[in-house]
Amino acid sequence: MKTWFTALSLSLFTMTMSHADIQTVEKNLKQNFPDIPVKSVKNSPVKDVYEVYMGGRIVYTTDEAKYFFVGNLIDLKEQKNLTEESMQVLSKIDVSKLPLDQAIKQVKGKGERVIYLFSDPECPYCHKLEQELKKIDNVTIYLFLYPIATLHPNAVEISNKIWCSKQPYQAWLDYTIDKKQPVASKNCTSPVTKIAALGKTLEVEGTPTFFLKDGTRISGVRSAEELEKILK
Repeated sequence: MKTWFTALSLSLFTMTMSHADIQTVEKNLKQNFPDIPVKSVKNSPVKDVYEVYMGGRIVYTTDEAKYFFVGNLIDLKEQKNLTEESMQVLSKIDVSKLPLDQAIKQVKGKGERVIYLFSDPECPYCHKLEQELKKIDNVTIYLFLYPIATLHPNAVEISNKIWCSKQPYQAWLDYTIDKKQPVASKNCTSPVTKIAALGKTLEVEGTPTFFLKDGTRISGVRSAEELEKILK
């Protein structure tokens, strides 16, 4: 009985200390970086190193929160990218709250699978993704025009023209794949400014970025084969 009680007491003490250490990390993060919102702090598999989700990315630090490790934490034995696994959980969104009236909708085949895509018409990686999406069937795509003007000065104007075209999704494909300039209809207001604000709220820092039905975030280009696996 005494041995059991001692073990239990030690376990509770360890849990309390762990919680206290996380509170210390949170306190130091707020003190050292008051302008960066911290969404999550938890223990990592590495002793005295903490996983921190802040500014839309995962970093690792000690309880002082002064110096950071930036990169992927790999479990080599299990062949797992622990950072990527955590990121998929932490960066999920509630897709039911997305303003679909501000998206360009395209249904391919039965449209049973869904992608919510944030994409920039001037982004070369977005163009590559479109080439791969052409090969995918049975999917509904909600396209949010998300021009990053700091990288592509003409992207806002092009996005507005695509939205205001008679067939917006076709205009998007014509421009991103065939480099055909869109023709905008008159008396049209696009939601591009609203989408820019939405993207910041969702911490969409680069394009292409898309979300699945369950809110999982996928960043960057994927091949058609990879997309099929992801959508399954």
